[in-house]
Amino acid sequence: MAVNTSDDSQAYYASVPYGLQKDSIRMLRGGTRFDREANKVYRIPTAQYDEANLTDYVHMFLEHHYNHQVARISTLQRYYEGDNDIHYWKSDKSKNRADNRIASGHPRYITTMRVGYSLGKGIQYLYNSPTDKPGVDNEQADVLMQQINEFNQEVDEEYIEKTLKKSLSVTGRAFELLYTTTSMKADGKQNVNVELTVLDPANAFVVYDTNIHQNSLFGVYYYLVNFNDKPMYYVTAYTDTKVYHYEPISSIGAKLTLSGEPEEHFFGRVPITEYSNNDERLGDWEPDLDLIDSYDKAISEMANGEEDFSNATLVVNGDIDVPKTMKKPVKDSDGNIIYDENGEMVWEIDPNSPYLNTLSKVMYLKPSIINNANGGVTVVPSSAQYLTKELPIDNWKTHIDEIVRDIYTDTNTPNVNDENFGGNSSGVAMSYKLFGSDQVRETQNDLFGRGVKRRLRLVAHFWGLKDVIPNETLVNNVSLNFPPNLPKNDTETINNAMGLLRAGVSQETVFGYLASATGVKQEEEVQRKREQVENDPDRLDENMFNQNKNKSQDNSESDDEQ
Repeated sequence: MAVNTSDDSQAYYASVPYGLQKDSIRMLRGGTRFDREANKVYRIPTAQYDEANLTDYVHMFLEHHYNHQVARISTLQRYYEGDNDIHYWKSDKSKNRADNRIASGHPRYITTMRVGYSLGKGIQYLYNSPTDKPGVDNEQADVLMQQINEFNQEVDEEYIEKTLKKSLSVTGRAFELLYTTTSMKADGKQNVNVELTVLDPANAFVVYDTNIHQNSLFGVYYYLVNFNDKPMYYVTAYTDTKVYHYEPISSIGAKLTLSGEPEEHFFGRVPITEYSNNDERLGDWEPDLDLIDSYDKAISEMANGEEDFSNATLVVNGDIDVPKTMKKPVKDSDGNIIYDENGEMVWEIDPNSPYLNTLSKVMYLKPSIINNANGGVTVVPSSAQYLTKELPIDNWKTHIDEIVRDIYTDTNTPNVNDENFGGNSSGVAMSYKLFGSDQVRETQNDLFGRGVKRRLRLVAHFWGLKDVIPNETLVNNVSLNFPPNLPKNDTETINNAMGLLRAGVSQETVFGYLASATGVKQEEEVQRKREQVENDPDRLDENMFNQNKNKSQDNSESDDEQ
């Protein structure tokens, strides 16, 4: 997932504070970092919305999104990619001073940890039969789950989920688009496939109504194509039933004109789904941008101090005892250079031209003798030393360590480089260290699950229309499980699974628990177990077992009567 602003210089420079060029800003200055409407949720009063005016709505929100929201999204993307504001810092240093600009990788580290911890093992899709409807057809449920599994494999669902999560961690929001493609079958008939793709948050937005449930009215996807130095923006709008394509425009704000008739889709809802990282739609490290800037500045100044120390000025008091070794060619009275019999130039030592070898490791100094007016002399002792300032290394380290600790504490991110993290810590101790991360993960997983369930309802509606599944409402019984991606301890996992079996927990549940150790999904393990039992030649027939059991009971009763 990368911001589509590489060809859009206006959008890129809008992400630099005050829209200026390199070396033009001051870091950590007062004022807000982003536009007050940079994270605004778009809404239209329910009673005033009319799809006949869709083009006007698209034009209005498109212009606002580009001018007010893209700058924030692009800035956060810059930080994730290592292009922090330190690269644009106006330090006002003189030209002979070191001026290093070092950007930290904290944003990428935090995002990587958050994505891996939440979705490193993927999402488990489970079907839970409703307890209030015991007559639900299990065969229909099996058909639905098989269709979901095939769909997830076709669209590479695990990669899609991680890409969405990365976008959420960086920008606080993510978007996906469902669409259909057609292909020809062997019998000449058309085959309609459902596809899924992730949209860049810098190029997409959704507009909602003012209903308490906040229903989607339409979504917009736009992007820039800069071909042959001619930029053109392509805009597409999606309602709950149709897709509107517009003629390319040369700039945002230009008049939109429909390109042909709207196309019909069959998802029953707006096919663009918006995900939120939290209720405020903030990125995982966005509230700590000031701390990240402070760290970058501290590291850069520390590097500047080291470099300035290496390039310190040498101050010499006294006279340098310079040997008279400078040579010059010998010339005749007319100023012509004299050559010897071999045609080589003749050289002589110039007593008035002292020669100082700057590459020598040794410098000879002698006291400076100054003649006084009264005939006496003043002797100035000689000395040589570098003009430097003391580098408070210990203070620098303490300051930087505090900033790092604050960044990871504020973002609830475990610092695995901390010497107190991991090691021989007990499971309880590790749980406490991950306690903050777990709280954030649970909340974010709930919000992420809402988006995935909306996707399932959209594709289930399409499958229902195409008679791919018998009952689209069964998708409401699908639950999602987000197993945390922690360091493996397979022995402990297996021992716990054996304990669950002894406690009477079903095999299906245990198989799901063991998936992290075996690498085999729950449904696959259940199927393997079923086939293993069915193909076992020594397996007892259930009816025969019951008959033998009855005979044994009859014989026991006869013995009791005797």
